[in-house]
Amino acid sequence: MRRAAGACRSPPALVLMKQRLEPWPTWLESSLQGVAFWIGHRQSLYSDYPLSESAIVTEICNLLHANIPDRFRLRCEVQYSEFLKGRGDPTVLTERARIDLIVAERTVVKGKVKLTPDFVFEVKRANASRAQVDGDLRRLAAVKRARPASRAFLIVVSEGSRPERFVSEKGQSILGAHAIGEGAHFRVRRTLKAARAFSGKNSAHYACLIEVYQ
Repeated sequence: MRRAAGACRSPPALVLMKQRLEPWPTWLESSLQGVAFWIGHRQSLYSDYPLSESAIVTEICNLLHANIPDRFRLRCEVQYSEFLKGRGDPTVLTERARIDLIVAERTVVKGKVKLTPDFVFEVKRANASRAQVDGDLRRLAAVKRARPASRAFLIVVSEGSRPERFVSEKGQSILGAHAIGEGAHFRVRRTLKAARAFSGKNSAHYACLIEVYQ
């Protein structure tokens, strides 16, 4: 079967074999496990009212704030222009004005406080359209191009359903590199869930940690 012109190709296997993946922070895993349990708690209170994306972002913000080490600072809804300071691709990054969450390391240099954005996060509900999810992945890839030292993550959260693009029928992360385009790809690094029963993989609440690489 011939590949359509312009279709994205997977990154070369040889390059990916040599890639060493940095571990994800323990404070991040604790926060995502917490949000999965929180969704179950909220659903037991308000079963007829699906959670909004803004409510999920707010709770992730609360959990990150509670779990990050003291040397870090959490910032929410940061302007892309402030974060990138002219280094980004305006055609991609200005489609959406703000980054959902940034975790920055705080250092003092010559008496002045310096914040280095080590981790950048976008958050999406699993039932968002594929185009919306892909848009966030492209923006995170542009962030990596502009700031290679920062780690870029998409957090996908589902309420009572399995996000099939990222989680297998066994309830596990779908591994491997998945092309975004322009040399970028993503990997599902970690999947946390909360379920009523061990067998309830399709009705569990999920929080998927997806890292973008350039």
